[in-house]
Amino acid sequence: MTDIKVVDAICGSGKTTWIFEYIRQHPERKWVFVSPYLDEAGDGNEKGRIQKELPEFNFKAPSGTPSKTADFLRLAKKGHNIAITHKLFTGFTVEVASVLAEQKYHLVIDETIDLVTFFEGIGHEDVKFLILAGMVVCTPNGQLHWNEEKWPNYAGRDVHIKQLCELGCLWLYGEDVLIQRIPPTCMKACESVTILTYLFEASLMHCWMQLNEMQWEYYYPDTLRKPDEIKQILRDKLHFVKHPKLITDLQRTHQGLYKSNVFNVGWYQKASKETLERVKKSIEATLKEQMPKGEVFWTTFKDYEKDLEGVGYTRAKKINGVLRKPFVSKNMRASNEYKDCTNCIYAVNIYPHGSLDSHLRQFDVQIDKDLFALSEVIQFIFRGSIREHKDMHVYILSERMLKLVKDWLALDT
Repeated sequence: MTDIKVVDAICGSGKTTWIFEYIRQHPERKWVFVSPYLDEAGDGNEKGRIQKELPEFNFKAPSGTPSKTADFLRLAKKGHNIAITHKLFTGFTVEVASVLAEQKYHLVIDETIDLVTFFEGIGHEDVKFLILAGMVVCTPNGQLHWNEEKWPNYAGRDVHIKQLCELGCLWLYGEDVLIQRIPPTCMKACESVTILTYLFEASLMHCWMQLNEMQWEYYYPDTLRKPDEIKQILRDKLHFVKHPKLITDLQRTHQGLYKSNVFNVGWYQKASKETLERVKKSIEATLKEQMPKGEVFWTTFKDYEKDLEGVGYTRAKKINGVLRKPFVSKNMRASNEYKDCTNCIYAVNIYPHGSLDSHLRQFDVQIDKDLFALSEVIQFIFRGSIREHKDMHVYILSERMLKLVKDWLALDT
């Protein structure tokens, strides 16, 4: 059985430093290091952080020739230490698992990977067509199988659906929503797995491991900084911006009762252009009046980025010779790119997607909605200057999200 350890430690505790030292202590092992970003894992001839920090291990990053999966297989068959991204790992096949087992690899996953997600590679109407045409068959628990008896040699437009069905990846929710669950084959093929994260129980990977009845244990290395020590720094260095009247009023009913769903994706979908324009103007004013001069990073749901782009937090700048946009994906993790930014604007209210949550519940797996939201906002905040324990002003528009952070820090709300 694969030994799976979860190092669940607060951001800034030193997890990456610890894992690099742990790898140094085990030069006899073959390693696969999985990171969210190319600048950590490297890309072909471009060195990433792990190649720079552990030059003696000669970590290879697969090239795109003929494909990254094919090049990974080539490197793995030779027993090289390899660094890859989350995205590449989620596309691995049974053939990859076989090589990982044969070569006795040890796997390190930096930040959790969403291994149960919506499959967006096909439209809702096309899903209905596949079912009506009898190309796929749905089992009672929702898993999809390709109809080999009726369509044995299919090689048309939806061949990727056939391949995913053959891997046991696809599940139907409702009439036309596909959910993809990556098989645990590759993780189980490795000698050991070490997952570096924070608030693991809030992650979709935690749900995925429960779905697959996988066993793991928590491990907290002695060299890591303690949570209370980090939280005290955050209490001293994070400065939460007070909500202007408009932002407060948006989160109240006509009777003055609090509304918890404002700034979630459903609210944005229903919000008028006029409302979004007012929110933008409010952000502009708040940045100018309540936040000191400094570099800014901000987020909202990607579809509404243009609606909220305003003066003072929109224009890209050259940082160390590279053009950088202030807008950051709401789920960015494990990146140092914005560590010089002293102002953070967070214009989202996070919930797990309802259909995904319902799918998990069908299999008696539940995700804590508030813990899920807290994990997202903490990870985002730690992209900024606070990761280097420098002062940072934070403007969280959602009262719910702000309360979650303050409660976590044990601050008065």
